[in-house]
Amino acid sequence: MMKKYTALLTGLLVALGLTACAAQDTPESLTSTPSSSEPLAAQGADVAAHTPEAIQKRGKLIVTTEATYAPFEFQNADGEIIGLDASIAQALADALGVSLEIQNIDFNSVVTEVQAGNADLALAGLSPTPARKENVDMSEIYYGGTQTMLVLEENLDKYATIESLKGETIATQKGAVQETLIKEQFPDSKALTLPKFPQCIAELKAGTCAAVVLDDVSAEQFLKSTEGLAIGKVAVETDPSENGNAIAVMKGNSELLSFVNEQIEKYMDDGSIQAWFDHAQEQASSMGIS
Repeated sequence: MMKKYTALLTGLLVALGLTACAAQDTPESLTSTPSSSEPLAAQGADVAAHTPEAIQKRGKLIVTTEATYAPFEFQNADGEIIGLDASIAQALADALGVSLEIQNIDFNSVVTEVQAGNADLALAGLSPTPARKENVDMSEIYYGGTQTMLVLEENLDKYATIESLKGETIATQKGAVQETLIKEQFPDSKALTLPKFPQCIAELKAGTCAAVVLDDVSAEQFLKSTEGLAIGKVAVETDPSENGNAIAVMKGNSELLSFVNEQIEKYMDDGSIQAWFDHAQEQASSMGIS
């Protein structure tokens, strides 16, 4: 879970990408072995360099993610990135007839790398919020969900109302939609933002924070892998149009956005999305990963 790949925005992008495995009906994993040690030139914020045709000419689909978000993206014991989003990324690369490179980077950078033209897509459990849509275009939602709160099981009744959380610390991932939700809905609480959700859970277990706000799917995964947690009694309100995950493409890249939306519709209609999700959940549970 410690492997990271750093993108440089000064003209050169060091590609420590993940070589895609051979096409298969249900993509499972991506090798962590870089396909090349040679630097990949940054494309700059040029939409024409990231159309489906341009990607095919390049021979590689470049995707950013932050692989500590099971069951959407996480790593197995061999450092392979697996999960629903990895399966979608592989399927998109297969549909284009190209190889796949996934850059496992800081969550705060997954969208900005697409903005800068250093990647084609961001697939990282991203909610299609208005703030994100100002900077990138977002696909249709490919997996729905809501937001919730995790607390220690022993504190379930202690933190049962918004008032009980006044002055308390609520943790979430920095740059995630939950950060905004905490500020808007729990203004009298203190927000603790950390790079990764597992760190938030560790702080909750240590008693540093009273609760963690995250999506319901990930919350259920943490409940399976971590003892002593419970779904909190305080509701986290969300906009239904933002409840779920979408793929980010460069602003104005209508050709790639149309391609992605067409593929998402296909994967949803034929049951692939749900099959990949179920498989990812089984993998995460069997590995004790959250």
